[in-house]
Amino acid sequence: MVLPQFIDADRFSAVFTTEELLAQDEIPVAVKRVEKGECLFLAEERHRFTYHLISGVVRLYLTSREGAEKTLFYHTAGTQFGFQGFKRNRLTRSTAMAATDCELLAIDSDDLLAFCNGHTDYYLAYIEYLFQIMNSQTEEIANLSFENGVRRLAGLLYSLAVSDGKTIPYTIDELASIIGTHRNTVTNALSHLRGRGYIAKQLRPIIVEDLAGLRRYLDDE
Repeated sequence: MVLPQFIDADRFSAVFTTEELLAQDEIPVAVKRVEKGECLFLAEERHRFTYHLISGVVRLYLTSREGAEKTLFYHTAGTQFGFQGFKRNRLTRSTAMAATDCELLAIDSDDLLAFCNGHTDYYLAYIEYLFQIMNSQTEEIANLSFENGVRRLAGLLYSLAVSDGKTIPYTIDELASIIGTHRNTVTNALSHLRGRGYIAKQLRPIIVEDLAGLRRYLDDE
């Protein structure tokens, strides 16, 4: 697993290149320069702009309740971010910080929506672009939380097996809710624990096969 993950124009081709955005006059764009360490938007903030990165690197990250930071992506030149631009007053989920000195094009959400209303082809292409990145972000969040998630799940399974027997009476969604993580993380964690022989290969019900091994795993982690 390689983290953090870089989003570049080769991997996700934006609908408009920098040159095309600068040459057109239907979507007003404003050139914005930010210095390394400057914040573009904060999590839980209502932010009105979508950005196209001309140069530099922007880091998007989550912050836990305890204050720990987890990087989602580093955006590089030729990519766009700020998905909340398609919905008025939507709260951002992550914080965007300039990892280097950056030059960007800022697009106001109202201007972007007005353009999309008159250009269906652009709207559909841009939605597809954003969904590609958002789907990747969902996978990334699951990966970022996996190491902590597998340990929490192992501890829960051990406790349940000791107290209530080796057959676990919960679904994946219920286990995810109990330990406070994404169901993808639970699915990946179960696969990891099956590979180590701690739980049975069968998918349902979940059965702890090696209670002593699971205990050693928790002690060693």
